[in-house]
Amino acid sequence: MDTTILIIEDDRSFSKFLAESLEGRGYIVYSALNGSEGLKLINSVNPDLVLLDLMLPDMSGIDLLREINEMYERPQVVMMTAHGTIETAIDSMKLGAGDYLTKPIMEDELLIAVKKNLKHLELLREIEYLKEVDRKKYKFNYLVGRSQKMWEIYRLALFVAESETATVLIEGESGTGKEYLARFIHYRSSRRDEPFVEINCAAIPENLMETELFGYEPGAFTDARVRKKGQIELASGGTVFLDEIGEMSVQLQAKLLRFLDTMTYKRVGGTADIKLDVRIIAATNKDLALAVTKNEFREDLYYRLKVMYLVLPTLRERKEDIELFVAAFLEEFSKKLKKRINGISDEAMEKIIGYSWNGNIRELRNVLERAVIVSDGPQINARHLSIEPEKRSFDDSIIPAVIPKGGIDFKRTIDKVSSEMILKALKQAGGNKSKASRLLKIPRQVLLYQMKKLGLR
Repeated sequence: MDTTILIIEDDRSFSKFLAESLEGRGYIVYSALNGSEGLKLINSVNPDLVLLDLMLPDMSGIDLLREINEMYERPQVVMMTAHGTIETAIDSMKLGAGDYLTKPIMEDELLIAVKKNLKHLELLREIEYLKEVDRKKYKFNYLVGRSQKMWEIYRLALFVAESETATVLIEGESGTGKEYLARFIHYRSSRRDEPFVEINCAAIPENLMETELFGYEPGAFTDARVRKKGQIELASGGTVFLDEIGEMSVQLQAKLLRFLDTMTYKRVGGTADIKLDVRIIAATNKDLALAVTKNEFREDLYYRLKVMYLVLPTLRERKEDIELFVAAFLEEFSKKLKKRINGISDEAMEKIIGYSWNGNIRELRNVLERAVIVSDGPQINARHLSIEPEKRSFDDSIIPAVIPKGGIDFKRTIDKVSSEMILKALKQAGGNKSKASRLLKIPRQVLLYQMKKLGLR
């Protein structure tokens, strides 16, 4: 694509020199002799770069730069002046000028500044493109699905996004989309153009976690030769996503709590408090309330994080959404792998619906990616799916294979089966009765009644 440059300069001979130098390098060049004419050309030709004189007959270059800054697609700007001062240079840079050249300007100097600023513009456009791709990706679209639970979460997430400072705690099994939901909240908030920094608390060794979060000063430890900013500081103005917050050490939890309360922190080895504006979103696949009772997680931090609380359901609890996921993932991987997949067989869909998906959405996505890779036609069939028929979810050895001649105590046998299932569900849920009731697909009140009836603790 041709690069367009606009020269706004009232000195005709100097403007001609600039134009000839740039046209000789293949650039398309327009010229204006004053600010008003320059503004009209900016709106009509949409230049990539503007060479702007500081002193114009109808307005100052600084005032014109302010107007350019209000434009939706603003060009890169290089200021030019014969009366340069440090103050005007600083003012220009603060308003977003990419360079400041003092007349007389040599041709080599001009071309170096033009190339540098066009490269910078290219990088800015690439960053904006990637941001837009990210925004589109995290619009929730098909992931909301048909289930009432997800619509309720979607509605609440919109309220959370508008509340830009409130901390958020997201709970849910692995693979349910906690990071996706955190990014959705970020991109729907006014912080959308600022960084989204993810920190996996389970992936960073405990002895490195504090420096990773808060950074360090030179001399803080043996290898600390230069200052290093922490991930929280790098997210300034944006969002920090603390994944697997339940794995954070109790000692570091205290420092995180202080940061949340004051929005200030010290780098490791530092003495000065650093003030910061970020939003914290934490996520965990643990039951933090249970961890609090076991003294594995600070109670004060738990309630500080839980200002806004979202619990993502498992895929088992939203099976009505599976067909939407399948269609979306097949479309995604068909494009990515350049294969023409136009559907899935009834047998394959039945196999998918009947599977329990303990790995949730992540597992389903991986299975469908593999299915598209190994597919040898336009349709995904059951043989393409890398899932096996599941074993029974409970041990039926307590039920006699043959009813003895003398008969059995039916009520006692039923109570024994019920006790075994409830105890296994409670163990799998880490003692959390709400989770156990969801595993057994019964209301919590029914579980509590059965536990009392069967004498279970």
